[in-house]
Amino acid sequence: MGKDGLKDGRGRKKQESELSETDKLKRKLEILEARNRRLEMENDVLKKLEEIERRQSLVRSGKKRNT
Repeated sequence: MGKDGLKDGRGRKKQESELSETDKLKRKLEILEARNRRLEMENDVLKKLEEIERRQSLVRSGKKRNT
């Protein structure tokens, strides 16, 4: 153990070279899952924007017909 046993490694991520193949795959999976969540949120925002624009278009076209 020695001096290395006294080092504070809390909050420190292991370097890629220190990881086992399983740990590398777990890390890759976490990254991909986070990316997937971000892309799903982005898609949800775009869908909402399209809906808002569609509604505004309907309101504008409705006003034009009434005048």
